[in-house]
Amino acid sequence: MKPHCVAIIGGGASGLAAGVALARQGVQVKLFEANAKVGGCCATTELGGYTFNDGALYIAVPALLDIAFERLGLSRADLVPLRPILAPQSTQLPDGTVVTIGAGRQVTVQAADGRLRPTRLPVEIDAMMRKWRPVLQLFTHALLPYPFSTHRLLSKAWRHLPKFHGTLARELRALFSDPAERAAMAGILLYSGLPADQAPVAQIVGLAALFDEGFFVPVGGMGTIPQALREALCSLGGEIHTQTPVDEIKVAGHRAQGVVVRGQGFIAADAVISTLSGMLTFGQLLSPTDVPVTLQKKVARALLSHRALSLQLGLTNRLDVSSHAIGVLPFMEAQTQLLRASRGQPAWFTYTVPTVTMPELAPPGCSIIEMFPPVDAQRAPAEWDDAAVLFTADAAIAALSLRHPMEIAVKRIRSPRDFRDQMHLFDGALYGLSPAATPWQQFSTTTPIDGLYLAGQTTYPGFGVSTSALSGIFAAEAVLGM
Repeated sequence: MKPHCVAIIGGGASGLAAGVALARQGVQVKLFEANAKVGGCCATTELGGYTFNDGALYIAVPALLDIAFERLGLSRADLVPLRPILAPQSTQLPDGTVVTIGAGRQVTVQAADGRLRPTRLPVEIDAMMRKWRPVLQLFTHALLPYPFSTHRLLSKAWRHLPKFHGTLARELRALFSDPAERAAMAGILLYSGLPADQAPVAQIVGLAALFDEGFFVPVGGMGTIPQALREALCSLGGEIHTQTPVDEIKVAGHRAQGVVVRGQGFIAADAVISTLSGMLTFGQLLSPTDVPVTLQKKVARALLSHRALSLQLGLTNRLDVSSHAIGVLPFMEAQTQLLRASRGQPAWFTYTVPTVTMPELAPPGCSIIEMFPPVDAQRAPAEWDDAAVLFTADAAIAALSLRHPMEIAVKRIRSPRDFRDQMHLFDGALYGLSPAATPWQQFSTTTPIDGLYLAGQTTYPGFGVSTSALSGIFAAEAVLGM
């Protein structure tokens, strides 16, 4: 039977997408968001005239966002126009080489003396695309838009399975002959928090996505995506309650009965969708007696992503840069150093200048820098006191100041403790589960508790904005028995 009322915990892309899918089928939706606004890691925050990202930085594989919006009966092109990042990345190596990725597959390699040097990189990129573009297309159209099943994976991808052996580093060595150019390719994929020698080879699909369609940012910033979903949900009669955290999921007779909302008490529901991660759902929102032992073990051994400190600067001057993202990187074999905390100014780092692509995110003539300085992976979120945060941020600012004149008007600094307490990310882990987690390590949309469903980045295929929205759609479809 179709449920009459569904409670959704969390107002990120997955929760909002689930709400729209349910409300379009006539289900009463009550969505509870702990923060003052919806969007989660896809939201934006305006400070002093500067629009900063709260998490997600860009859209890769826009076809997946189109699929999610189409499944919700919405036009992505009308509601969320996208602007291409025409100059995605510039990488500066220790020997003075600068590798710049431009629009399409345009690549330049500049030697330390300033001269352009000949390169085989365009030919090698073409070879990479011949090998990996079919896998990207398979993921985009045959795997990610559907709930995960081993049968679907094997029946659709069996021809490509031999490609998935080994590490990303081994594949990059096989594909790219020049060490500087190989380092640049590896650096593009460092957003995962894993150096190439530790990352699974499947991460190269992100590189294929860049050279296939490119990366994009929504006009107005990432927050336009949840805003479009929010307006759609409200227009369909859905209720959105912000600043309303859920403290508990009530279970009786092995079935979810509703949620306990702070300040409101028990709210009955025919089904509950939690987007707060499998770790928080099973570890904090449920009584331990209601969580099967298998799930308790899965929470305990969850493969978490890296932690990070986020530094965002609003500048009153325009930076003289031409690339959206800039990496100051060692060669690939040493890029694990990028993820290690430094005692002073970091020698290696990456940063983005979103105003290269979207100048309107800042006042006229101004700029934004976003950076994730290296941090100590062993430092727990609770250890990030004000002194530790300021030390790391000041060292990063000093390193940036050596490269650019910066007239700082606004600073926004968030530590792993902030990501845990304000963004509700389990243990401050930036992506929840590591991007290296397999579908079997992710949490299933359906659970052993009747009437309880999961969505979000710790469920398949939740890594990323578009895929998180798809996971919410999968949860809604499971609730409806579709």
